[in-house]
Amino acid sequence: MKPINLCLIHVGKKGLELVGSHPKSLPTEIMNQILLKSMPFGAKPGDFLTTSTGNNCFSGFVFRVPSNIGRDNLATIMAIFDSEDYNPNSVKKLFSTILEKLQENDLVKMETMVNLLPEMYRGMSKGYLKLKISSVVTLEFDFKSEDKERDQTERKVSDIRRELWR
Repeated sequence: MKPINLCLIHVGKKGLELVGSHPKSLPTEIMNQILLKSMPFGAKPGDFLTTSTGNNCFSGFVFRVPSNIGRDNLATIMAIFDSEDYNPNSVKKLFSTILEKLQENDLVKMETMVNLLPEMYRGMSKGYLKLKISSVVTLEFDFKSEDKERDQTERKVSDIRRELWR
């Protein structure tokens, strides 16, 4: 489950804006599609979205960024894949867990999120992520075990389907 890119998008003064991306190698046309699809109308913190355009698939998690002045902002962290051959549930679990731990430690800031993108990208690419959130909190996420669970569930569903249609 190797993404081709991770992006961070927020609601800026002129609408949806790209805050950060890793690696910084997406064509402008794809970036425009990501921006358009990153935060559906009526999105709220905790929403998860999966969509596609052309050959690319996107999965994103909407979260709240606290503000010291004015109201809180919304942002989306997006994983971009070059095929549909990935587990969206693993992406959702990863993003939601990271953001939950960041919120618990009062670390949900755009700068923090941008700084985490490279490590998250490397971890997703390798299939194993170990991410230090604070001096006392370290997250470990094994995508291989997630994929194994997915395969087992698919096999069970397939077995049940075969039994039903005998």
